[in-house]
Parts: sequence; C-alpha cells; structure tokens
Amino acid sequence: MKSPWKSTATTVVLTAALLASATPALAAADSKSAVVKPAVQAPLSYTLTQDLQVEIKTAVNEKTPDGTRLGAVVRMKNTGAKLVRVPEYEVRLKTKEGVEYKLQPSLGSPKSIQPKSQAELSYLTTVDSAGGVELGELTWVDIDVYVYPKKETPKLSIPITEVAWSGTDNAEIPSASVKKWGESFTISSLDTPLEFKLSNISRNYEGNKASSIIQVLLTNPSKKREKLPDIVLEGKSGLKTYDSALVESGVALEPGEQKYVHFVIPTELNTELDAFNIVTTEKYINDQKEPVTYRVGRVHVLLPDKQSDALPVQGKYAFGEAMKMDPLNNLIHPDMSVSLVELHMEENEGDGFNTAIAKFRLTNKSSRPLGIPSFATDLVSSDGYTYSGSRQGQTSARVLPNASYIVSYSYVLPASETGEELKLALYEAQGSASPAVKAPASDASAGGPDKDGKEASASDAAAGASLKGAVSFKSLLTAYKVDVQPQPESKDLFALYPLNVKVNLWDISAVYNLQQGYNYRLKLMLDIKQEKDVLIDRTFSQLQFDMYDSGGTLISSISHPFFGQNKLQNGTNILNFSPNTEELGFPITIKVYEAFENDKGETVKRLLGSFKQ
Repeated sequence: MKSPWKSTATTVVLTAALLASATPALAAADSKSAVVKPAVQAPLSYTLTQDLQVEIKTAVNEKTPDGTRLGAVVRMKNTGAKLVRVPEYEVRLKTKEGVEYKLQPSLGSPKSIQPKSQAELSYLTTVDSAGGVELGELTWVDIDVYVYPKKETPKLSIPITEVAWSGTDNAEIPSASVKKWGESFTISSLDTPLEFKLSNISRNYEGNKASSIIQVLLTNPSKKREKLPDIVLEGKSGLKTYDSALVESGVALEPGEQKYVHFVIPTELNTELDAFNIVTTEKYINDQKEPVTYRVGRVHVLLPDKQSDALPVQGKYAFGEAMKMDPLNNLIHPDMSVSLVELHMEENEGDGFNTAIAKFRLTNKSSRPLGIPSFATDLVSSDGYTYSGSRQGQTSARVLPNASYIVSYSYVLPASETGEELKLALYEAQGSASPAVKAPASDASAGGPDKDGKEASASDAAAGASLKGAVSFKSLLTAYKVDVQPQPESKDLFALYPLNVKVNLWDISAVYNLQQGYNYRLKLMLDIKQEKDVLIDRTFSQLQFDMYDSGGTLISSISHPFFGQNKLQNGTNILNFSPNTEELGFPITIKVYEAFENDKGETVKRLLGSFKQ
C-alpha cells in the first residue's frame, strides 16, 4: 500500500520509520480481527566507547525542493559513574551503494552526559541528489587531523535499513509502522512503555465546520508514573493530511492505569479520513543558530474501508438487557443500568424522511437517588451514515432507589433508510463549542521552505491552543447492533413502554352549537397497565389525537398526558375536538400518536393506531 508521510505548509515534515516491532505489513484494516498484545521491543543499543551506548531514535531521508534532506537523532547513554564528554567523532550516513554523507551536529545537542543518564543528539544535512538515496548505515568516525594524510578510524556502524523513512512520494510504509484499527501498540523509539490503541472515531458537525474526534486508549503497564509523550495525530485522506489538537493536557498515568485521550481533527464537511499518522516533533539548530523543526512518523494506523466498521460494537442487542458500559466512563454510575426498551422507525407522510424513536430505561439499583445521565446517542446505518439523536426536552432530575425512569430520543433518517443492520452508539458528550480553526490540510507534495526561503515552523501553536480551549467531543460509552421493532398489528392496543393501553370501546359523535358550529367528541373506554417499578412523570410522552375530515385534511388536534391534570385514566375518557366548522362531515378519522418534544423544540410523533367513523 502506498501512503506517504506528509509535509504541511507550516511545518517542515521529515519522516522516519518506527523500530518498534517486527509485525508484518497489513494490506488492509479489519476491525473484527482479534487484538494481539504488543510485544515491547526496545531499539537495539550499540557500544560507542567504554561508557557510552548509542541507539537510533530517528533516521531521516526525505526529498525537498532543495534536494534530499538526510538526518538522524540518536540517544546516547552514559553507563559510567562520571561525567563523560560526547566524542567529537564525525557522524555519517552511508548509502547501500557505499556513498557517505557527513552530517552536521545540532548546536543544541549536549556536549557532555551526566553519569547514569542519557541525552539526545541531532544531526542533519541536505544533499543534491535528485535520484534519491537508499540508506544503509549510520557511522561514527574518529578523524585525526594532526597527521598527513589525515587518519580515519571507524568507531561504530549501525544498520538503518529498517529505521529510515525514504521520502514522502511513492514510498512504501515500513511494515513495523503499520497497524490495524483497534490494535494495541507501543512506540519504543519514544522511550515510553505506554500502550496505545485508537478505539473510536466520531464526527462532529456545527454550522459549516466538521471535525473528527479520535478516542485513544492509553495503558500504563509499568510500575511507575508515566507521562504522555508529545505526540500528534495526523488524519489522512488521500494525499491530504489534517492536523489535530489533543483535548486533554498534562496527561499522566499511574502504574497499571488506563485512560482515554481525544484528538480533534478539523476537516472540510465532505472529507472522509482513511488513515492516521502518529508523529513526533524533532528540533535541530543549524550553523546560523536558526531552529529547524520537523516531524517524524512513528506509526501508521489504517481505518477500515467503511468508517462505520471502526465502531467497536458489543454484538447483537436484546431489548431490555442492561448495556455493558465502558468501565472507564465518568457518566454512568455503577449502580445505574441503561437498557434499550423500544426502537421504532416510520415514514413521515409527505415530509420525505423517516423518524426513529428510541426509549431507554434507566434503573437505579442502589438505595439512594441517582442523577439522570445525559448521554448522547447515534444511529449508524449499514452503509456507514451516522444520525445523531435528539434527547427529549425535559427529564426528571433523579431516579428513585430501586426504580426505573424512561428517556426518549428521536432521529431523522432519509426515506431510503430501511432500518436493517443498524448500530446504536452511546456517548458521553463533553465541551460546548466547535474547533475555532480552519482545517489545516495540504497536498503531500507541499512543504519545505516558505515564500521567504525560511524553514516553516512546527504546527500553528495558536491554532492548537484554540482547539484545546474550545471544542466539543464525544467519548464512547458502548455500542451494539440493533433491530428496528415492527409496529404492533393490534388496533385496540397501544404499546408505549412502560404503558400498555387497551381500547375496550371507542365512539365518535358530533355536537352543534351556535357559537362554534359542529364539534366532535371521542369517547374512549381504556384499560391502562403500567410496568412495575417504572415511574412516569409530566415529562413522559403524551397521546396526540389528530382529526382528519373525509378529504384527509387535518381539522383539529389535541393532546392528553398520562400524568397530572387532564390525564388519561382507566375507564371512560371524553375527548373534545373543536374544528369550528359549519358543516357536518363523515367519515371522520382520528389518528393516535405517541408524542414528545425533543431538545430542539420539535414535536416527535409515532403512529399507534387510528379510529374511523
């Protein structure tokens, strides 16, 4: 697979491969495959002097408008008990053809290393090599200039064929750096034991802006506190790369701890990401004391062909069972269970779209009241489209001990949606504003010096700061495959959980008076049964009765609750309609809906049945 690392217009991006594992290259991502525990393989260490050990962190081999940029970052460790100076050896990159290029040390590299400590040293150069360079070794050579001819003594050679990233265009991704979506991995070249797993991707739309939110699970398997390294997650879409910002700051994990972090990637509205680069930033100071900042690729994570397949589902859902929540979530109390008890979808006649309604039962299993969690929900179609749910506008504040409460959500779907092979995802929504920066995308061939000939700096710090300070994102709680329930066939039984309303008798009659003309009256004999320990209040759905004349025109509509004043009750109920018409018209049709108002102020209805007389 071809998927080159990318240079942005604001950052000189130099790329290198990861020496982290020996995992074979993956041709495609498969979110259904088992996740294998990563084997931590540290970079190989080599002896330079009696007290100094060397390992390669980064090797750079990238084409630029000025030629080919070559470089390396090495870790040098002092194993002795005294301060040791860094030897003034000449550092060279040797190609497989035997050509050697001298690298210039960064003015910012240390000159000596404390005992039992390590330091990073950076080397860089640019050569005129239009045909490209294939690297073979990184070598240290002692040059004795006080003899003639000067004497060169090789001190160390380290092979770099599996470490170097050889360019941005038409470059194969090293097999060790390619990971499947949902696969755990380490980045040993960063000298951290933390394990990473890209666990979920969701989209956020606000106005004409879009962003992808990548949820990353961090695990600290070590016995000491570990900080998150300074990494960046780049979103890839074809030849374009999109920068990100880490939402959380100052992330650290205690021994054995797991924690989620979130990267927000602003994109254009129609952008579909297909992969991610995990990159780090390296710094080099040249002879003019000018800083050169470049990025180095560490891991390349592939999304499945369909982004919806990246959603980690628990399996097929059985209505009424308690959903398995992510144990790391901070929203759902351990004593609160969440169950889906209803999911219906029907066409809105004449509106050109479908409406789905989901009901969730929240059960308090404790001996004290618990607050009602305000989670977000999405329905994901079989072809990968996501439809966000709108919560009912008002709810109770708490659920009583050993009792349940119902919360409803509505979804607007296209008329073409069949409701087959849907996925339902629940999220903890955080933040309240969208990213305040434009999507920083550019073509893979871009990069290098800016228009003034100066090296571009690292990613826009101000843009990153604004992202971190003003962003809304979602953290996955759970996800399941779900089926839409069929509409009940009984015409005299209205099922709206936790109520079953049986219609024993109904009758439509007309009444005339001089002030209002003809009015209509619906007489209902009802038998209402309520599920045990499932409480309703004034926020619960109402029954809406829409009256239509013989021509199908809506002439009157009334609503009645199941709680409080004017509620529907067991026995006889008289419902009065006031169409204020001077003409008596039959047949009259009354359609009965379950109705509630969502948080957008919209009235959402589900047809339960009808009467025609």
